[in-house]
Amino acid sequence: MPGMVELRSVVVRLRYFTLGPISTAFDRETYNVILGPTGSGKSTLLKTIAGIYRVSEGSVVIDGIDVSREPPETRNVSYVPQGYAIFDHMTVYENIEYGLRFKGIPKPERRRLIMEIAKDLGIDYLLSRRAVNLSGGEQQRVALARALVIKPKVLLLDEPLSMLDRETRDRIILMLRELPKKYGITVIHVTHDWDEAYSLADRVYIMNEGRIIEEGEPEQVFNRPRSVFTARFLGFQNIIRGSARGGNLVVLNDEVKLSINGEVDGDVYVCIRPEWIRVMVDNGVNLEGQNVLRGGIVNEVIRSRIGFQLLVSVGRVLVLTALSTTAFKPGDRVLLIIPSENIHIIKIDNAASV
Repeated sequence: MPGMVELRSVVVRLRYFTLGPISTAFDRETYNVILGPTGSGKSTLLKTIAGIYRVSEGSVVIDGIDVSREPPETRNVSYVPQGYAIFDHMTVYENIEYGLRFKGIPKPERRRLIMEIAKDLGIDYLLSRRAVNLSGGEQQRVALARALVIKPKVLLLDEPLSMLDRETRDRIILMLRELPKKYGITVIHVTHDWDEAYSLADRVYIMNEGRIIEEGEPEQVFNRPRSVFTARFLGFQNIIRGSARGGNLVVLNDEVKLSINGEVDGDVYVCIRPEWIRVMVDNGVNLEGQNVLRGGIVNEVIRSRIGFQLLVSVGRVLVLTALSTTAFKPGDRVLLIIPSENIHIIKIDNAASV
């Protein structure tokens, strides 16, 4: 079955930026998250699907129909920009009603639809309030109500949580996750926040320099990325060039050997998340097992909300970043344990966008 939204060799040429070529699809009733650094083209891609930007080449297909030359209002798509675009001078009721009035829906039907969506999103008590007096979380829900009330096939969300505090974000995430099945829509959500993407996505798309360079299920993209760019962007702080000569052993800097799961041959990048490394005091006790690296020296300690980030020298030139719940000090001698299943290998030949 074809996707609800398909991009077929899409290119958009703007004055200072070119999007594409992009060929991909977003499935029906799924939550899709596009991740990428600032300036990678995430918002431009949303605006292209919405019809705000016209394609220079290729086609945008929604529900099997080529809409590349269709204006935004005929695409059956709702777009919520980063700032929500709530009309401050209107009441919440009038904001939600706006799209329905534009479509020429009769007044009694408009009222029924507004009351229904307001109750669904828990904002029925706000309907008579002026939008200028709303909190960030309330504005977000009003923007969603206005987008959903017209019953679109596709909902486009541009950084929808960036203006919210952590507690409000957590509540909104629970609501967003239910949208595809509850309303029968395909959601495409742009962000640069890893946690947000991992919590919400059925499928993740990584963008850089106007192109989608990788896509897949969150578990695969976050933990087994195919490109070094994706690994770096998603928090693999240890990416070390190494070599393998067949079998399940890789060598870093000609001195540190690591056992891995599976077999590999040739030049590789060894990718390890800091939280995958176990740090212990090196008290000389003999430890059995693979990938026990002795003689580590703590160089730096950075305190974070989830523990202590350690920069540890191992051998002559290798420095690894590890995460520990123990407050080590610079100069402490430690050993590092790296389970073989936590070592991700990217072949140099496949390490696109290094």
